[in-house]
Amino acid sequence: MKKSIIAKVISIILIIILILGVMGLVFLPDLYDLFKDASIKAFDAHSMLYRLAFYLCYVICLFIVYKLIGLFNVIYKKSPFRKEIERSLKVMAVMFMVLFLIVIIKSFFIPTLLSFVVAILCFLISLSFYLLAEVIKAAICYKNEVDLTV
Repeated sequence: MKKSIIAKVISIILIIILILGVMGLVFLPDLYDLFKDASIKAFDAHSMLYRLAFYLCYVICLFIVYKLIGLFNVIYKKSPFRKEIERSLKVMAVMFMVLFLIVIIKSFFIPTLLSFVVAILCFLISLSFYLLAEVIKAAICYKNEVDLTV
């Protein structure tokens, strides 16, 4: 299969995002305070549960980026009709659903329009990744049938 230049470029961009994200993990409270609105409390002033949920969301996002890097590397080096792509897509669907649950629970305690929008987006992305995983699964079955027929 022809190697996709776009997949390689996206993989490199995702690696840079992952490296910056891991380095930013150390400075997460400072970054939160830097980019927050004046009406919002400082990061350390929030409850321990809120801070834990914030870190958990951040780590889940880093994990999703890591899985995307693996996904694009498989697409770049091998055929896209592989079981590992289906598994990665399903794992990312679950991670987005976890993000949805965390953000929707947070929205009950600190309701903002942005939180509800992020929650809905995470839910829709989760469904999209799951749907794509099922399409890949069906494509793998069809490809295996065709390979056996030939």
